[in-house]
Amino acid sequence: MRRLTERMQLAKTVLRELSRQPLCRTELEKRTVRRCGTHATFEGMFRFLVEGGYLQKSEPKHRAAYVITERGTRFLEVI
Repeated sequence: MRRLTERMQLAKTVLRELSRQPLCRTELEKRTVRRCGTHATFEGMFRFLVEGGYLQKSEPKHRAAYVITERGTRFLEVI
């Protein structure tokens, strides 16, 4: 149960950061790991959030910042 709580806290941190402003993956990781988690846990959660449609690149073909999606905003409200 503790692990689930930690993962939800990590997801919340990632989504909150992106709800404030778009960020590149590196900056998002720095801000997230500073507050909670490790590089490995960030990688897993980041992959989950992208594949689940909770966040996406602002411009898919370029090295661009990530943004929170509408689905991500609703998920953030729930957690």
